[in-house]
Amino acid sequence: MAMDELSRVTGDKEMQSDAESMMDQLVHWVRVDSSGLGRPQLPGDHPVNSMAVPMMLLCLVDQLTEGRAELAEKYRELGDWCVSQILQHVQRDGKAILENVSLEGKELPGCQGRLQNPGHALEAGWFLLQYAKACGAAELQNVAVQKFMEVPFLTGWDKEHGGLFYFLDADGHCPTQLEWNMKLWWPHCEALISFLMAYDHFRDPAMLARFTQVYDYTFTHFPDEEHGEWFGYLSQQGKVVLDFKGGPFKGFFHVPRCLYMCEKMLDHLLTTLES
Repeated sequence: MAMDELSRVTGDKEMQSDAESMMDQLVHWVRVDSSGLGRPQLPGDHPVNSMAVPMMLLCLVDQLTEGRAELAEKYRELGDWCVSQILQHVQRDGKAILENVSLEGKELPGCQGRLQNPGHALEAGWFLLQYAKACGAAELQNVAVQKFMEVPFLTGWDKEHGGLFYFLDADGHCPTQLEWNMKLWWPHCEALISFLMAYDHFRDPAMLARFTQVYDYTFTHFPDEEHGEWFGYLSQQGKVVLDFKGGPFKGFFHVPRCLYMCEKMLDHLLTTLES
């Protein structure tokens, strides 16, 4: 993503070529042979369709093809494949987005199969909506909002303390992830993008209300009013648990992307309303 975007700014064709080569290597690892990753498949370890893989590939497809007709054609089949893989995670008659499913799109047994990640599902939602808008796929646009935004929000929002849970178990058991009930910065970033994008596209007041709800929680809990930037890790009650601003997982990505994209969409909405 970074190399492709920088190539657009600098006009460096070699850098763009390197980004495309990296993309082709990723696709090879995902769809042909993953042995180069150094993660051998162990006996008894069943293959899993983890939503992280196709959703991030779809994000990269959008990055590399923006304004490039020849690459849009090259990656068209890959984009459609990513969408089909992501849609497999809509389970339980459309009432749950499960993080892991089998390669055949079936629910897996045990806690791995019951795992839900509301922030991840919301992020996948705006990836899908963006892709569907570009393709003119009306039904996929509806699925993106109704299943990948509404479902994880309704199940993932903490009705007592506010904010999005990090992980949930689809059957209501305690997730095995120790940080499951914490409130993290990035799911709220992705929720802001998702609901504002949905409102910008459909103009449904309910989407604006969702955006406002997430906005109010986010900006009263995560930003450090004294020193700037955002804290990343809050307790279920919304108190800062870890006061560092960056680390192995919290990098300079979700916050600036969220603020940049939301500002652009809000500017567009204000321009539209004024006209």
